[in-house]
Amino acid sequence: MENNLIIAFGDIHGCYQAAAKAVRLSEELDAKAIFLGDYVDRGPSAVKTLQILIEAQKKHPDWIFIRGNHDQMLLDLIEEKASPMDIGTVLNGEFDYWQAAKSFFEWKELDAEGRKAIYDFLNGTILFHETRDFIFCHAVLRDTGEELGKKSMDELMWNYDYEPHWTGKRFIHGHLPIRSVSETGQGININTCCGYGGLLTGLIFDEINPIDYSTIQISENGGLA
Repeated sequence: MENNLIIAFGDIHGCYQAAAKAVRLSEELDAKAIFLGDYVDRGPSAVKTLQILIEAQKKHPDWIFIRGNHDQMLLDLIEEKASPMDIGTVLNGEFDYWQAAKSFFEWKELDAEGRKAIYDFLNGTILFHETRDFIFCHAVLRDTGEELGKKSMDELMWNYDYEPHWTGKRFIHGHLPIRSVSETGQGININTCCGYGGLLTGLIFDEINPIDYSTIQISENGGLA
């Protein structure tokens, strides 16, 4: 019998033990995993986190990996489109720019093959994923008049504002840090502060009958909360 479970995970932010547990849980549930981005910065190791996800992608080519703003910042550093100081300016002091640069310096310590694997993975991430009933994205969707496919990268990766409220399909997102899963309008926010001393949340539902959902939470060190 076909398993129609989907599990979506919020921001991981370098907490590689939580990432490893998320992969194992998805495999144990035989669920299709959708990761909502922000794999890097803040936590113990961006590189270890990305390497875990790269291996998971090889084993599960149907899994979905969405790009977050922190992943884009790392790409910009790798492609020399920005400097660590530029990143600090963009973030307006939200955290020290050296935290953003830490992921880049960790990446630079890898050999050429390792650097290429991470670059290729990040470059292959997508801005959103749509199913019959849901949209999965990193940031908050809002109704600005454009079709989903015509929205800017900035809005899909950086927006925190729910207004004007999105009137399309329900969307599952991260980006905006909260302490527990919350629903605002059509949005379900599952960024429960992994990398900020919080938890990594997985939202589980049946793709064929997605009326209800359940959640599972993982600590930053990989234990079930």
